[in-house]
Amino acid sequence: MVRRLAPLPRRLAGALVINGLLFLSWPTGAAEDPGRRDAALEEAIGTADARGRRAEAVELSRELVALRTGVLGADATATLAARLTLSIMLEQAGETTEARALRDAAFDRLAEVDPERLPPILNNTAIALQNTGHPDSAVPVFDRLVAVMAGAGESVPLAITHFNLAALHRDRRDYDAAIAEGRIAAEMFERLEGPDAEDTIAAIGALGQTYGMAGRPAAALPHLREAWTRAGQALGPSDETMLQANNLAAVLRDLGRHDEAEPLDRAALDWRRVRLGPAHGATLISARNLALDLVGLDRAEEAAGLYDQVVDTLARTRGPDHPETRRIARERDMIAILTGAAPSGDVGDLAAMEAQLTTGTVDADAVYLANRLAGIAERRGEPAAELRLHRLSLDLAERHFGPLHPVAISMATNVARAERAQAHPEATAAYVRLEERLRLWARREYASTSDQAVIEQVAAATREALGDILSYGYAAGRSDPQAIALVARVMLNWKAPGSLERALLDRAATDLPPADRDLVARVRRLKAESLRPGADRQAIERRLDLAEAALADRVSGLRRLQAQQALDYGAILSAFRPGDAVLDYMTVPMRMAPDRVEERILVMLGRAEGRIRLFDLGPVAAVADLIAVPEAAAGHDTRRRLYDLLIRPVMSELKGVDRLAVVPDGLLTLVPFDVLIDRNGQPMIAALDMRIARSGRALAGGDHDTPQDADRRGVLLVGDVDYGGAATPLPFTAAEIDGIAATARAGGIPPVVLRGMEARADTVRRAAAGQRVLHFATHGFFAPLAPDADDPLERAGVLLAAGSGEDEAGKDGRLTAAELATWPLDGVDLVVLSACDTAQGDRSYAEGLAGLPSALATAGVRRSLLARWPVSDRGAARFMARFYDHLAAGKSYEAAFRASKLDVLEGRLAGVPEQTWAAFTLIAN
Repeated sequence: MVRRLAPLPRRLAGALVINGLLFLSWPTGAAEDPGRRDAALEEAIGTADARGRRAEAVELSRELVALRTGVLGADATATLAARLTLSIMLEQAGETTEARALRDAAFDRLAEVDPERLPPILNNTAIALQNTGHPDSAVPVFDRLVAVMAGAGESVPLAITHFNLAALHRDRRDYDAAIAEGRIAAEMFERLEGPDAEDTIAAIGALGQTYGMAGRPAAALPHLREAWTRAGQALGPSDETMLQANNLAAVLRDLGRHDEAEPLDRAALDWRRVRLGPAHGATLISARNLALDLVGLDRAEEAAGLYDQVVDTLARTRGPDHPETRRIARERDMIAILTGAAPSGDVGDLAAMEAQLTTGTVDADAVYLANRLAGIAERRGEPAAELRLHRLSLDLAERHFGPLHPVAISMATNVARAERAQAHPEATAAYVRLEERLRLWARREYASTSDQAVIEQVAAATREALGDILSYGYAAGRSDPQAIALVARVMLNWKAPGSLERALLDRAATDLPPADRDLVARVRRLKAESLRPGADRQAIERRLDLAEAALADRVSGLRRLQAQQALDYGAILSAFRPGDAVLDYMTVPMRMAPDRVEERILVMLGRAEGRIRLFDLGPVAAVADLIAVPEAAAGHDTRRRLYDLLIRPVMSELKGVDRLAVVPDGLLTLVPFDVLIDRNGQPMIAALDMRIARSGRALAGGDHDTPQDADRRGVLLVGDVDYGGAATPLPFTAAEIDGIAATARAGGIPPVVLRGMEARADTVRRAAAGQRVLHFATHGFFAPLAPDADDPLERAGVLLAAGSGEDEAGKDGRLTAAELATWPLDGVDLVVLSACDTAQGDRSYAEGLAGLPSALATAGVRRSLLARWPVSDRGAARFMARFYDHLAAGKSYEAAFRASKLDVLEGRLAGVPEQTWAAFTLIAN
């Protein structure tokens, strides 16, 4: 751990402030030896303080001040130190105002008469106040110490002071202040001692731990993983490495990622058993942590064995009646009952324990105990006690962790479930509050990181609670308008929430204060730097983590973001024509039985005048099996079966509909809804004007039927690319871009054409500025799995010309989705990727489908025209030519797209295989 400057034991805090700093020289010849009297007073002060005799300690301290004033003078350093001892005793006695005034005056004089001794006296005084339970009074002393030390420039002692101040703020649960000080400490240690120094590693880990305690796992995990990785590499198996493993596992456990926490806790336990011994306190903590992981993995018997070992060791070393022994034994017995490892058991008087929790200390153990008591009450068939205890656990969690901590959210979920099970009249309100809580927490987390793995963990952590909310809305919505409104809000706010939050932040950025705008710009710049080949990604990503965390600290509470997200589905539907409808799908895990969670497909049907219905379409697995191979979805039989699963159950509600918007979710994005084969054996697009959107928000106030004006910005055409032998040439892409260019010129829009070796990523990016439409005719790629690239945005993209442009990115000719996501494409109406597999991606709770579709949406593109599977070079060229012909004739993008498909279906456009035209999808972002 990071060292402190002369930390003080609690008992003799006042005396040690003096003796640790000064050698007192007393005058000789006095009637009484003042040195002997001084030592006796110091000992008496310590004894009185240790025994809780506050008034006596104060009087003895006053006597010590008087003695030193008379012998040494009022301004002697020892006298001023005695005044600080008196201030601590006054603080202990509750005389805070006098104590603070006395301290401030003493510090002011010390600054004048003995400035060299001021820093260590400030440090020891602050730690003495902290150790004696007065953290609020310690803060201004630490602040003063920082100000004094900072005048001499950066130093290791100054970094230690920032670290200690961060720990103090964390103890006070002032997490914003703790994060700010912890960030300063980590950066200073790294500059002064290097990235692999133990102090640096401890400071990074402590910062991550603070984020975790604040309920901010998206910011916590990168720091904790970094600290654990560095500790392992620099220190090897060590106590510091195991500490970082434990801290990382704790946050993973809060997110329900027990499978990832378990190996970390097991490694720490194995090491500590060997190095520290089985009875060491750290070993017992690791054993309990591992037991909790095993409970989360439904391995209750293994967990029970570990709990038995811990309890037996505590009973042997501390005694069977020691409070810690009894606490862990009770925890073991409760978990055994709740997991079924023990069919019954006497855990004590629930009412008595509830009363103790209501009036006792508020800490994490109290939260978990109340939650377990609620579970025991449920098993005993005491619903009133169960609900009361769930509410108590939520109250305790909010008070200890804060309302936006994953533990508090879990407790809020339990309250809502209990109220639903008991048909409580407050059930709908409980679910409404739960959704708002989830949304605020997720918004902050998405703003805290660009690490896709962390974003997915955050999104996954919300999904089961969302399933609960939708399941409740499905059951209650027929009779409760508030419940169905809640369903609509979930559908609107939780589609691709990661990119939605980033888009909202981008739109709000222009209204932010300058400091916040600078942070937004810094985050974007660092993201772009991290993508450059040859860049020191580890160093850049560390700076990016800090910048993103700082950004989240600054903007997560902005009400303008809340206002922008407050869009209501009812308002969207009120603008629908009588013949309009929307099918908004969501895939969520739903608890079908106490021990069984199944991922299912829910769809919300919305029509004009705010009419909303919710349908449960069954398990996701049925659809997943049909589209396991994307090209399989092109077959007639598969498209008919998909229609039966996803459309037929709601057809009775679509009478009179001639325009249908579909908002898919996750893997449903790969379903070719517009060409599903209906009961008449025809593609749906033949009878219905079909629209695809990433979110219901894309249906609000759009210009879907507004013809595009010829005098608006132009079109950039990229094709006929020279791959330099890296890929097979696509000869028909030359005709494709030449034909579109001719159409544009005829309409008075001079196109920009990049072909051959000019079609490099850096050239394309510059040329894209100010264009309304970007069209790429080239190869597309998506690799479902790649050992060297976990991020799906690194595995998807298009091929351009390789070459030595100004930018490193894209030199190999690969323009990845990750790079494209950083392009400033806000205001671009349409990006066409006339290339194979460009609508592919990894199924994502945070992005719907993570790949080129999510990258283009993140970059700000309003619409994307992509291919779900491989397409014919020649067929794609002919289809795209017809699409632009319809645009030139004044049709909107959506109308032109449908007209092109109808031209093929009705025989007006030859030479376009069904496999090609059916692959293309136009997505409103």
